[in-house]
Amino acid sequence: MTAPPPVNPDDLSGRPLDAAIARHVFGLEIEERTNTKTGAKDWVCREPGKQWLVVSFYGSLAASVKLNVELQRLGWQVKASPFGRRPDPAGTYLVTLVNGEQQVDAAGRSYEEALGRAALKAVQP
Repeated sequence: MTAPPPVNPDDLSGRPLDAAIARHVFGLEIEERTNTKTGAKDWVCREPGKQWLVVSFYGSLAASVKLNVELQRLGWQVKASPFGRRPDPAGTYLVTLVNGEQQVDAAGRSYEEALGRAALKAVQP
């Protein structure tokens, strides 16, 4: 299997961000699908050879905890922001991940979005 192409995490939000996290952080196969009844587009994912499932909503608390656990498994730790899990005065959430001397920073409209963007930056070359 070839490596997925790199993405610019700062350009992603919502379901495209979720799909990129599933692909790049968790190493899952992903496909964009259209619901035949509603016409809505979404993404599904799977481990190779297993059943297709809807990509997790990493903007939710439960899925962001799963993402945080995976980052820890990969050696990354969330470094406390001066604002904690609150936005800065401009309303932007900031997340910094640290792995030894490596550090990545990301921002988002929510803590979970910033965490997802930081995770993508952490796992990409």
